[in-house]
Amino acid sequence: MASIDSMVSQLLQARHGFLDNIIHHLGKHSKATYITTAIALYIGAKIYNVLSLPKSLRHIAHVPAPVWMSSLMRGETTLDRTKRLLISRMTETNGMVCKFSQLGWEVTVMNPKAIKTLLQRTDIFPKSEVTIDNFDSRSLIRRYFGKTNLTLANGHEWMRRRKIANPAFKRALPVKMFARLTSQASEQLDQSNGAPVMIASLMQRFTLDVIGLAGFGFDLNSISSPDGQWVTAYNDVADGFMAFPFIFLPILETEFIQFFPNRRKKHEQLTKLDGFFESIIEHKRETLKNVNSESVDDNEKDLLTLLMEAGRGEDDDSEPLTNQELRDELVLFFFAGHDTTSHALTCALYYLAVNPDIQEKARQEVLDVLGDAQEEKFPTIQQLRQFPYLARVMKETLRIASPPVNLVQRIAQHDTELEGVVIPKDTLLTVDFYAIHHNHHLWKNPEVFNPDRFSEGGELESMDSSYAYLPFGGGGRQCIAMNFSIAEQKVVLSGLLRKYDISLPENSIHKHSLQFGPSTGLIVPTKDLELKFIRRNQVI
Repeated sequence: MASIDSMVSQLLQARHGFLDNIIHHLGKHSKATYITTAIALYIGAKIYNVLSLPKSLRHIAHVPAPVWMSSLMRGETTLDRTKRLLISRMTETNGMVCKFSQLGWEVTVMNPKAIKTLLQRTDIFPKSEVTIDNFDSRSLIRRYFGKTNLTLANGHEWMRRRKIANPAFKRALPVKMFARLTSQASEQLDQSNGAPVMIASLMQRFTLDVIGLAGFGFDLNSISSPDGQWVTAYNDVADGFMAFPFIFLPILETEFIQFFPNRRKKHEQLTKLDGFFESIIEHKRETLKNVNSESVDDNEKDLLTLLMEAGRGEDDDSEPLTNQELRDELVLFFFAGHDTTSHALTCALYYLAVNPDIQEKARQEVLDVLGDAQEEKFPTIQQLRQFPYLARVMKETLRIASPPVNLVQRIAQHDTELEGVVIPKDTLLTVDFYAIHHNHHLWKNPEVFNPDRFSEGGELESMDSSYAYLPFGGGGRQCIAMNFSIAEQKVVLSGLLRKYDISLPENSIHKHSLQFGPSTGLIVPTKDLELKFIRRNQVI
């Protein structure tokens, strides 16, 4: 703290010296100099005010804005930054720390009891509309996500959308399609002949194909054709959501885009994607008019079909979603659904590779259910419930390598308290999943991969609050696609465990711990992770 105080003192002295110097020289220059100086002072004051912790939050422990921004610019890993700047202050203000984000100052909540209140009391802490309203309607991220969707909506609009979407997600568990695509992915692994494979890329292409087929019945074919036009267009757009400098200086994108040809290309790709989604929705509407969809098993129907079927009620709350609303839900599912699940699968395969005893125990459980005959075999919906140990492996993966970095921000509707800490009206609050899942105040040896934490009577059950574990969020706004993702992961992992021995190359940079790249905003991607898949003798 002494070094921080010293830094702040030096900054203030420099600021006063700068002002004295300006005053001394003002009389020597022209009118243009006065105007330029006034503008510089105005901008400087604005920046200073934005970066300064608001008086209303000074009773809460905080990370100085320059310290947090320095960590981001230096490329410090998300986990290291979380440990150094957030978890280290866990006990200062009952598990709450202020930090600076691109949306301004926010309170990061790490206290499980406070998190429970934050997520359950949506009347006091609704999702913040600042999250999307902060972006100009012409920005890439706003154009992609639209004004609102199931994740961002509040109140009546959220209830309406959730009422329509709930039946769709409860009915959509296309395990046969998961199995078919897993078989296609394994063909790619077979072609490697045991050589290291960039597993994150393959899992991302797999989950993209899942989302394409499960989302709207379109085969993107990205497993075998990673350079297909729609996959390329989507990846170009998604890579630009959090790109510097546009995320911090959106005016560059909205007013000066002509000077940024690469950014302009991403907008052109998004226009192409919008046309693609529009044609898919129109085609689906026409198909449903002319085809009896009741002949298809609900579990194997795509989400777009189910959403269209669900929105046919008679009261206002069940009015069908418009084409624009369907589009906004589909792009959300497309974005959030494949990145998070592909990350979870990639990390699960890594932890199985570096823990051969855990891998063998999980494989034996799979073989007990599916057998060890030579032909490929995948679980049915009923058999998915027969993998309790594999489920614990997945849960531990989601703890130690959480796919989402942060919860979508909440905003205090009025002055209130969280576990005795005063939260002023309009304060932004979030939950940092790494800060709770790697918190040594909550978990024993949090950096050790231990699936037995989730066994009956294990560590999680012995905790005071289940809100110390939130891979899919919590409360009434818990991830609606949770069961979909869990089923998808079980089919993939059981199929690959049955067919391959999985290992890490000897010279891997991940030999001692999983290394991550810079955060994309939603996830923290693995860094150039290669794994080896050696076919077991028994399985063709």
